[in-house]
Amino acid sequence: MYDEQIENLINLALADGELTEKEKQILFKKAEAAGIDLDEFEMVLTSKLFEKQQTMKEAAPTVASPKSDKFGDVRKCPACASILQSFQTKCDDCGHEFRNIDAVGSSQKLFDLLQAATLRNSKALTDLEHQKNERLAALSQKHNSDGAMVKIFAGKSRAQNQEEEREDLIRELDHGRVNIEKSIQKEKANIIKNFPVPNSKEDLLELLAMASSNSYDNDGYVGIEEEVWIQKTDQIYSKIKVTADKDPELLEQATNMVVSLMKKLPSKYKNFTTFPEAMKGKILTELDNDKKRNWDNKVKVGKPYVIAMGALLLLLILSLLLKWGLFLFISIVGIAITGVLLNKALKNKNGLNF
Repeated sequence: MYDEQIENLINLALADGELTEKEKQILFKKAEAAGIDLDEFEMVLTSKLFEKQQTMKEAAPTVASPKSDKFGDVRKCPACASILQSFQTKCDDCGHEFRNIDAVGSSQKLFDLLQAATLRNSKALTDLEHQKNERLAALSQKHNSDGAMVKIFAGKSRAQNQEEEREDLIRELDHGRVNIEKSIQKEKANIIKNFPVPNSKEDLLELLAMASSNSYDNDGYVGIEEEVWIQKTDQIYSKIKVTADKDPELLEQATNMVVSLMKKLPSKYKNFTTFPEAMKGKILTELDNDKKRNWDNKVKVGKPYVIAMGALLLLLILSLLLKWGLFLFISIVGIAITGVLLNKALKNKNGLNF
């Protein structure tokens, strides 16, 4: 289908039935250099990978599964060999706690996938910047190539047209950058959404910590990627709740992370998940107390500014009645400055979003 070199590279990459990010990057680089449509190439690559995996699956001999000695995603307890249910983090029979040898495996894999997505798209941004510089340089050369007489007789209108032409080009290229950045954002959002939630205790907690910490950065605004992280936090916590009766310690640790995130989120996003009935009353009381504490902090921080604004407002009214021009100007400027300072002071206080 493709030239011999690319076909050989594909066969080598898929020989073990897996396709790593490094192998994928090399293949895409070769395909791009050969002028192959990358979307079409990805479809072909996915199809060949599926065929290879099916072939290996059919060729593999059917043997009885040995007793597992792994401390991760297992179907039998490594300590007593009891059959386990899905999502269990502790054995019902012997109490053995399942620990993954690579405790942060899932969070590291997700981080690597997001980094790879960023690197894949950073080349497009670099190419666009290079193109921008080349096209602007060519446009400047074109404008400067006109003879002296043309410039004299064309006058101001020609200079305006040249400036408009330059601005149109910059606007076009900036629009292309926005589209690439949106593509990166969309790809990363899909990676986060579709990343599988693990089973082991350490992986669950590590991934939950990663999701909750990326869900909000205390700037008063929740962006598209932050919304996806909030959804992922809910997804992980929902899976942990399934094991609530098997591992109460895991549930308590996870709940503390979720409550901590809820305290910081703006009011629109606070109710992104639900809590087990047995814990709901205590948690709601804690959240209400936190809200009251934040409000008290707001009042404490804002009180001096409100008093100052009240005094300035009174001065403004008197200035209008008595026609004090200078004091009228001072009061208006003072109210504006005080309002800015009040807003800045409140924003500097963490956890005051409702």
